[in-house]
Amino acid sequence: MKNDLQEAQKEYREKGAIKNRLAMYYRQQSEKNGLSDMAKIQAYLPEELMFRQLQRDMVIAHLDFEPILELIANKQEFVVVSGLNPSSALHLGHTTLFDLMLALQKLGGRIYIPLTNDESYIDGKVKTMGESRRLAYEEIIPSIIAFGFDPKRIHIYVDTEYPTLYPFAIRVSKYVSMAEVESLFGKDALTNPGQIFYRGCEQLAEILMPQLPEFGGPKPTLIPVGIDQHPYILLARDVATRMKLVPPSELVMRFLPSLKNPEEKMSGSKPETAIYLSDTHEAIRKKITSAYTGAVSSLAGHQKFGAVPEVCSVFSLLTAFFESDSELSALYNRYTKGELSTSALKEFTIECISALVQEHQKKKVEVRDRVQEYLLTRSIQSYIN
Repeated sequence: MKNDLQEAQKEYREKGAIKNRLAMYYRQQSEKNGLSDMAKIQAYLPEELMFRQLQRDMVIAHLDFEPILELIANKQEFVVVSGLNPSSALHLGHTTLFDLMLALQKLGGRIYIPLTNDESYIDGKVKTMGESRRLAYEEIIPSIIAFGFDPKRIHIYVDTEYPTLYPFAIRVSKYVSMAEVESLFGKDALTNPGQIFYRGCEQLAEILMPQLPEFGGPKPTLIPVGIDQHPYILLARDVATRMKLVPPSELVMRFLPSLKNPEEKMSGSKPETAIYLSDTHEAIRKKITSAYTGAVSSLAGHQKFGAVPEVCSVFSLLTAFFESDSELSALYNRYTKGELSTSALKEFTIECISALVQEHQKKKVEVRDRVQEYLLTRSIQSYIN
């Protein structure tokens, strides 16, 4: 028994070390990149404007978010841009982003979502352009609509189906140098001309396009991203300044962790790490049952030392998606103290996530014939002639 508890204590300390590494990673990345933490914003933002992702520390840092907050406070419009690479079905990692964008839309954001099917093909994530186009129209767009966005305040487009994007991207290319692109992405990482054009020009065009005259001219724009994408925002801010546009602001989101490793993110290219919005109840049960948790292996050890929810891939799902703040707090306290068993936590999470996914699947079927209603059709002329 003594040896078992010693092993449990060792395991508990290892999980505590993971928690510390994760906190250190985000803190160091924020400091390294000149990002501000969310503490002041959380302290001063009125409760009625506090969205779930901010309240639960899923948004961890920002760059120049204050102008957006001022617009929110004054009930004025701002732009939110976030692209998506259509190379696989959506999973819960994507859902955290769309939940945030939906919250921002309700606070006054006008949403632009480029589906970068050309990027999917250029990077070899799909075999044909037709495959990425099919994924975009048959899977991704209906899923996005199913989240409940106001169709009057969201604009979705598939890159290759929105041809006037390319002349603007060519215009943008005059404001960025090859040295900047190679410095940002690494010369060895750019293996073909398509990648150079997409990352160095077209991605910037997607971010800056909502500031063109056709869309009302220069305006504050917010880009929600993962910490690894921050350098792209810095380049976009530099190019915006050169083009006499408003440099975009940034919100940095915490990764939804892999089901297998809390120090990696959920990934569509690794099916075992993710719960897809197309998964069955049985598939969800199997994945959550085998997921990495914050508890030690033995029940006696768990009851003595408790758990570390911050490194628990299962508890992170509740943090992201469970509605009740008070119930979530109670679960956190019980799990931390070892009063809530891992099996009970998993069972609760299976039912919660399965209900969420099944409801999404139902809504997705209901909105399939509404795709055209959400597509961006306004062409760009101001940078063509």
